[in-house]
Formats: sequence, structure tokens, C-alpha cells
Amino acid sequence: MNKTGIYFMIAGVAVVIIGAMFFQNLHTLNAVQSTDSTVNLNGIRSFAWPRFIGIVLFVIGLITVITPKHEPGHRY
Repeated sequence: MNKTGIYFMIAGVAVVIIGAMFFQNLHTLNAVQSTDSTVNLNGIRSFAWPRFIGIVLFVIGLITVITPKHEPGHRY
């Protein structure tokens, strides 16, 4: 399970880096409102999904790495 957790963590970091490169222009000024908020100009691309999924993968890998191994003869 530790190798799987490490693979998840590596994949999470890779997805975060790739997501940071492709999803850069998310904060644009809204011409209608007076507040400095994000406009939903790109539809689904207005939320940084790759960055979010990368963080989720990294956390899953971290949890997998820090959990104790199953010992035979014990009930969990």
C-alpha cells in the first residue's frame, strides 16, 4: 500500500502542476458588478478542476502512506 500511496502523491503533484499551467486566467474583473469577483466566462473551465483533483489525489496518497499496515491475526 505504501507504493500505491506514493504513486497517488506523485500523480497528484503532476496534476496540480499541469492544472496550474493550463488554468491561469480564472480571475477576471466583472464589468457588470462593482466587486472584484470571478466571471463564469469559460463555463466548466472557470473552476480549476485539475488543481482540485490533484490535491485530492495527493491527500489520498498521504492517507494511504501514513495508515498502518494490516497485521495478520488482528481485527480492525
